[in-house]
Amino acid sequence: MNSGSYDKEDLIARTAKGLRTLAGQIERGKLSDTFEHVIPMADIGTERMEGHCKAIAARFPSKSLAVYSLSFDEAVPLQRVYDVVDGNRSANLTKPVEERTAFARVNKRDGKENRCLYVGKSEKVALRLKEHLTKANRATYAIHMNRWPSDIPGSLIVRVIEVADIKRSLLPFLEDQLAGEMQPILGRRGSA
Repeated sequence: MNSGSYDKEDLIARTAKGLRTLAGQIERGKLSDTFEHVIPMADIGTERMEGHCKAIAARFPSKSLAVYSLSFDEAVPLQRVYDVVDGNRSANLTKPVEERTAFARVNKRDGKENRCLYVGKSEKVALRLKEHLTKANRATYAIHMNRWPSDIPGSLIVRVIEVADIKRSLLPFLEDQLAGEMQPILGRRGSA
């Protein structure tokens, strides 16, 4: 193949073959464990969050390939969630650029009631969840729940799916699938 030109049909065929190879690798992977941890919204932004983070960390070794979601139970009023998300975003945008926090992207609302807040992936899932649930470096893209009020009723549900026998480079495909199915309020929404 000449490096200066290419046959588009050949490129399409090569790409499809590469994707089938990746799909085969994903199919050989295993879901090694699933975990769910419920956090009362009243604990958000309080010292009690440290205990929740310790409970999650006790469950997972320091390196654990996983995909995860953060969702709200039925008692959480979604309009209040949207108000908090929009308020945090607006307040952040009023700051000078060098003082802004890297919040997760706010997705367009499609009018459907969606209880999934965020979907993610990590090689160090306990540490990554702690970044979302407590204080993260302001340059780290996260939910920064330490900035959320603790007077919202209901609970936050943390779900983790640990995977094995899969390359870490394939985790984004699992995250993408989950995000496409769950349509989170913040962060990626899948490629479909």
